Amino acid sequence: MTKDQSKLIDIIDDMCETKDILFHMMRSVKDIMTYNVKTLTLDDTIETALEIMTENKIRHIPIVDNAAKEGEPFFVGIVSQRDIFRQISPCIGKIRQADSDNKAMKQLLVQIVTRKPKCASPETPIQDATKLMVENRIDSVPVLFENELVGIVTATDVLKLFARLHAIGQLCMERTQTGPRRRFVDLLAGNSEKAAWALSSVLGTIKDIMTEQVVSLEEHDDVDKVMKVMQKGKFRHVPVVDRQKKLVGIISDRDILRILPYRKGQRKPQSEVFRAELFDVEPHEPVVRQQVYRIMTRDVIHVQPDCGFYDVVKMLHEMKISSVPVIDEDKRLLGIATVTDVMRGLLAAYALFEKASD
Repeated sequence: MTKDQSKLIDIIDDMCETKDILFHMMRSVKDIMTYNVKTLTLDDTIETALEIMTENKIRHIPIVDNAAKEGEPFFVGIVSQRDIFRQISPCIGKIRQADSDNKAMKQLLVQIVTRKPKCASPETPIQDATKLMVENRIDSVPVLFENELVGIVTATDVLKLFARLHAIGQLCMERTQTGPRRRFVDLLAGNSEKAAWALSSVLGTIKDIMTEQVVSLEEHDDVDKVMKVMQKGKFRHVPVVDRQKKLVGIISDRDILRILPYRKGQRKPQSEVFRAELFDVEPHEPVVRQQVYRIMTRDVIHVQPDCGFYDVVKMLHEMKISSVPVIDEDKRLLGIATVTDVMRGLLAAYALFEKASD
């Protein structure tokens, strides 16, 4: 048996005794962030960014300026998949593709980069980075050390954290043949049975975190209404129902951005209105009258309210989706659970853990 194997077994044994080792191992952003980050420069093109996103299955690329500092790339900002979708034509790669569509792909990232985004340091507590994403409705936070980019933490990293903690919690349960049953919540709360009970109640089923007062659309609503609904509620996903309130589809802001017409020039400055700069389109454009049923996703992954919280986390992570509608046995919409809801669950877990530690 190797030294590394012995260490792993010791760690698992300690976790089974609820010594809180794992939670201490995963407290800071540096413990869950991605280190080898793909970056581009201000002079790279939208086409290059789209290729890298597609090849690496990522949705965010930090932008650096190699000329700003000798020998060290200077972090400038970030470009998201949403930024890319808004700047290119829906005709790219199709018969209707025009010369102007090719020009859109050659636009430089300097035109669309989000400068001075919300950032974290490697020592930032995980709950603070998570709170930053939830409160600002963003999916990623660049990680800087002495103003140098050293990594990125995303909502996907938070899902991975939950999945890993739960998997090891299950392993602890299997290894503990006698004594009280050990769960993920025990790993968070140490020997506090009161906190363990509270955490299990928070993170039991998906019903515990889902949004119940869910706003929905109908198949014949138009894109203009979709954008207004998303902006008013600050939603990124809206379920689509029929007249009996049964789920028939879902539409996301990315679905909308993919069909909006190519926008020339530098985008408008960021606004306090949610998605204002991305949903910036002239009211006379034919696309705003396009009906939802033409662009929505019909084959929707969904769950029922008694589905386990961690089952949904695993589903979101492995299927690379950001939301799951919750329905009853008759397919009537009851609510929706999103990655943001999962992150709020993590914040609740941390708050209870800290309260139990006082």
